[in-house]
Amino acid sequence: MASTAERLTTLVNENIEVDGQPLSIPDDLNISLIDSGVSSMDIVALAKLVSQEFSVEFTVEECTSLKTLSEVVGFLDGKAA
Repeated sequence: MASTAERLTTLVNENIEVDGQPLSIPDDLNISLIDSGVSSMDIVALAKLVSQEFSVEFTVEECTSLKTLSEVVGFLDGKAA
């Protein structure tokens, strides 16, 4: 089975673009979607996909506190433990 990081990267690659171009996601996932120009609507849509893929729910506070994809991976791994 793919790791959390791999699964999240796949979701982002398949669903998020900025100005019609895919994001360049570093291996350490230390990237902020907001700082990369992803719209808030796309982030909400991605959060819904992540919720479905990983069978977790995000509170509003959790969504706003997770700044990088790396932090999202840590959150998801923590929920799975």
